[in-house]
Parts: sequence; structure tokens; C-alpha cells
Amino acid sequence: MPFTLTSNDGREVRQNTQRQGVDPAIMPCGRAQAVGFAIFNVRRSGMILPERTDLRGAFMRCFWFLVLFAALLPEQNPPEGPLDPEKVFAYDASKPIHLTAGKTETVELVRVEEISYDSPKFGRVPGYLVVPGGSGPFAGIVYMHWGQGNRSEWLSEGLEMAKCGALSIMIDAPYWRPEVPAPGTDNRAESERDGYIQMVVDLRRAVDVLTVRNDVDRKRIGYVGHSLGATWGGPLAEVDKRIKMFVLMGGLPSLTNYDDDSFYAEVQRAAMSRDEFKKYAAVIEPYNPEHFVAHTGPARIYFQWASHDMYISKHSAEEYYNAVGGPKEQHWYFTSHEFNDDQSRKDRREWLAKELGLHEASK
Repeated sequence: MPFTLTSNDGREVRQNTQRQGVDPAIMPCGRAQAVGFAIFNVRRSGMILPERTDLRGAFMRCFWFLVLFAALLPEQNPPEGPLDPEKVFAYDASKPIHLTAGKTETVELVRVEEISYDSPKFGRVPGYLVVPGGSGPFAGIVYMHWGQGNRSEWLSEGLEMAKCGALSIMIDAPYWRPEVPAPGTDNRAESERDGYIQMVVDLRRAVDVLTVRNDVDRKRIGYVGHSLGATWGGPLAEVDKRIKMFVLMGGLPSLTNYDDDSFYAEVQRAAMSRDEFKKYAAVIEPYNPEHFVAHTGPARIYFQWASHDMYISKHSAEEYYNAVGGPKEQHWYFTSHEFNDDQSRKDRREWLAKELGLHEASK
């Protein structure tokens, strides 16, 4: 009667147990057990202790040698399916935030505080809090800058929204922080991937900073992200349902589209060959934002696109918009990737006011 020997990596070995003198069974075993069992049978079949010299013995020696060789091969991880965003961007929300405040200045009755808090991943997260005058309760807005900027990109807009009744937080991406090590030549893609994950987690922690305050209404939290902040704002919508609405300005659905007609892809082609890019893409592709935006509801996402964007092609814009599975709308502007036009800013202010219940700024 045959038995099945199954190792932890899924390989199965079948043999006639009656002739080998083994009790018939289905035997789950680990790698060490598989090796030991193969050696035992190699010995029995005469490879180490030649007890049999007939054709059947020679066959059995070859058979168990192959089993031993297979058991000693390096273990291969089984192919993975789509990554679970809830696991990728998970963090321990029960840990203390350890919020500290530094320099404070008052601008037009609005208090601007330099702050930092513990990253759930690594180090400290520097940022600004822009706090309206009065006692609240205020709406809350999380701002995330573009790749060439930092937290200060949003100071003037945060000041404007404070006058409408919103308390804002804006943080620096991990790559601006001195304690975050620079990537090495042999782990650039892995460092980039880990930095993106940390940024999304740090943004979730920024929501914690807002919601633990007594002067913030937890039901009125919004998010505004530009470029880098828009690219990863979609995955943030997928995993953090405390945020009621999003404004995403010129984000990418994928970081591994080598043949895109955008300047971003042109830079990638100039920086590395296709073969080099394939190695980079093997690490980054499973984490592309488009894989994490199928269930962004109930939050509404407002997309803003620039018709003369040097980084984001119209094709990429369409891909990102179509990938999002929740409530959404999109608007195009006659401007550049910097979004320095008046109309896109006016629209953001109106959407935030409508969704978060803000009032008109006092004259």
C-alpha cells in the first residue's frame, strides 16, 4: 500500500510501503524529518550499506538519492497573491504617540506649532500643527507634500483653512528625516518601498494626533495630498476609514511603468536599463498604489489633474482614477504639476468646506 511523504514546502514522495516495511500512512513531516527519512531509506536500499545489488536495489538507491537531494534543496516560498493593505500598512495604535511641541508662532490669530511624534516604524515624525483661534470643535485636515517639497508646502493653505475652522497637521516624508539611513547601492528598491510604507503609517498616526485632541471633531477629518502625497493618498483611503474625504493632486497609480509617456518614466529610463528596472520593479510592483485602492469608500476622493503635468501623463491619470473603487470625481486644470493656479486652490477650499462643514473665512 502506498504512503505519501509530504515536506513543509509541499513536495510529495510516494513509495510502496509493503516492500519497504513501512506502516501505510500519510505522513506530514518537516525538512529535517524528510532528510532523515530519505537517508534511512538510502541506507536500506544499499547506497551506504550495500545490502542489495540486484536491479530493484539499484533502482531504489537512485530513487531515495533523488528524494534526499530534493529535501536538501533551498526552500522556495510559494507564489504570493495580492498583498493585503490592512497588513502592509498596519501599526499598533495602542502605543503612546509621545507628541512634543517646539517653536510656536502666531500668524493672523492662528497658532503654528513645530511638532514631532513617534513613528510606529522608526524614529520621529517632524511636522506642523496649524491651530485656529477659539476652542473648537474644529475639523481636521492632514496634508502631505510633493516629492520635491516638505511639510512647509502647506503652511499658507493651512493658515487659510484655519480661518474657516480647520485644524491642520502636515508632516515630512521619511527621506527628509536625518535619523532615517540613506539607501545603499544594493537595497535601493527595498529602502524606497519601506519608506513608502512608513509614510502611509506615519500619516495614519497623524490622524491619531488629531483625533486625540479635545478640540477636533473626529467625524470631520479630511486629507490633501500633492504628487507624492496623492500617490499614497489612495492606499491611505483604503486602510483608514476615519478620513471622510480626500483631495489628491497629480498622483501616480504605478511606480513601475517603464514605458509610460510621462517625464517620470523618461527619468527612470535614463537612470537604468530595462534589465535593471526589472529588478527594481520586482520589489516595488506588488506595492504599487493601484493595488490598494479597490475599496476606498465611503470617503469621497476628489482628483485634481494638471493638463501640462511633466510627471503625470493623461494615461496614468486615467489609470489611477479608474482603479479607485469608492466615490470619486476628477477635475482638470490648465496648469503644471505644481498646481500654482487659482482655480485648483479655490476648488479644494470649496470641497473641504462642503465635506467637513467649514465656514467662510472671516473678513
